[in-house]
Amino acid sequence: MAGNRAIVRSLHRLLSVRLAVALTALAVTVNVAGLVLVALAREPVAQLVSQASILPTVAVGLLVAVRRPGNPLGWLMLGAALCVSSQNTAVAYAIVDYRFHQGALPLGPVALAFEASWASGLVVIAGCLWLFPDGHLPAGRWRRVGGILFGAGLLYGALTFGLTVTAALSRPLRVAADGTPEALAHPAGTMLILADLTNVGFLALILSWLVWLVLQVPKYRRSTGERRLQLKWLYGGAAIFVICLTLSLFQPTDPTGAGRLVADVIAPGVVALPVALGFAILKYRLYEIDRIISRTVSYALVTGLILGVYIGVVTLAIQVLRFPGQVGVAASTLIAAVLFNPLRKRVQRLVDRRFNRAHYDAEATVAAFAGRLRESVDLPSMENELAFAVQQAFEPSHVTVWLAERAS
Repeated sequence: MAGNRAIVRSLHRLLSVRLAVALTALAVTVNVAGLVLVALAREPVAQLVSQASILPTVAVGLLVAVRRPGNPLGWLMLGAALCVSSQNTAVAYAIVDYRFHQGALPLGPVALAFEASWASGLVVIAGCLWLFPDGHLPAGRWRRVGGILFGAGLLYGALTFGLTVTAALSRPLRVAADGTPEALAHPAGTMLILADLTNVGFLALILSWLVWLVLQVPKYRRSTGERRLQLKWLYGGAAIFVICLTLSLFQPTDPTGAGRLVADVIAPGVVALPVALGFAILKYRLYEIDRIISRTVSYALVTGLILGVYIGVVTLAIQVLRFPGQVGVAASTLIAAVLFNPLRKRVQRLVDRRFNRAHYDAEATVAAFAGRLRESVDLPSMENELAFAVQQAFEPSHVTVWLAERAS
């Protein structure tokens, strides 16, 4: 019996690995096709970067699915990557077909229908949040609420797909410059009913995100040890994902100058969530989250402060003191360079005090020990001070101080 069970487990794992590899190959194929089509459609560089940034999500999903085949999160990440890749690829194909070839290419309506796969991607991402980290819904009374909201999200994805299919089959078929059917802008008849139901489903999806967010406060307070570190990875990745996604939604359709730079920078930010999920589920470098958070916050603050100083000095030198432009820029650059390292150290210390307490406490302990060491000449007391400092900084189970005898 034990041998049969081992054989069954081995077959199950083999099938899981093959299925994960197959889904990964499909997602990569769709993504690469999307990259080619985005280039042919002459879309902004940010769209190209956004499409390429899905590949790390595929890699993380494959790793989790192979290492934890019983955990649905790996499969959900692969599904989310496939949905988003399909949407980007479908939009680019529709632009190439209807804008540049007047609908002469094959499978144009199919591409229009698959433009709705972004909705399914959002639902799958919401499922990842609800099922994190072990693949089970929250226990207690919220379990049923989470299940109902997630089911409503699945219905929303299906309704959105039905809406775009109806628009793709409408006659006469007109496609806007951005690759979407014009019938979606002014729905009527069956499409109007589907649009109203889709709006209700979207509200249910947003509600599921809000309920999940409310549940995180008591969940984090009750957590300890590894679970708390896992939640930190999740919250850090989710925060970057939401910020970048929100900024991308408010970007103009044809950004110029600084807008293009912002779009190019925030485009790969959406990959932060799946990468953070992968670290947390596999518990790989789990204990480095405090360091990552503190460094990210400190460098963001320092960058903002230095940029403010730079702009202020340039304005003062050129507009008020009437220095030549080159002199003002050179002076501002020099002042920013001189201020950077001292400011970084001070800000890093303040941020560590809040976000990386272990590192801050260890650093403070070592500094206090160095101060006491300068005032002490007694060897036994120095030995005790050293053992006390090591105990405070690292909390080992045992401390031994070995002193080598001097040769006379």
